Amino acid sequence: MSARIIVVDDDEKIRMVVRIILEKKGYSVKEAASGIELFQVLENFSPDLIILDVMMPGPNGYEVLRKLKSEEETKSIPVIMLTALGMGEDFEKAVQNGADWYIVKPFNSRQLLTRVETLLKDKNTQGGENE
Repeated sequence: MSARIIVVDDDEKIRMVVRIILEKKGYSVKEAASGIELFQVLENFSPDLIILDVMMPGPNGYEVLRKLKSEEETKSIPVIMLTALGMGEDFEKAVQNGADWYIVKPFNSRQLLTRVETLLKDKNTQGGENE
């Protein structure tokens, strides 16, 4: 079974590009335009990984990340923060809030796929509680 990924970004073009890159590699992808929409998608879709934009209307990516990492059902899902913010303090804030990785826009498909594959492999070798 292919890994399941949710892409959360308020920019429809970014979501589409990321979805196409991931689907070409065989991943099952769902999209959400906001943190609120993400939690609606999570009611019916259990992802292996979440790719989360930082700057979004409503709860921003850091707030969404904190909520994900504080809830029992979602705290073990790896999260890649995807952002235009490339400063060191932004990276630190993402990691402090529980992000597993941080990719700065613009990014290339190889950079994204390498990180996705690494995190999914790490998740599968750590616990196997979902197997």
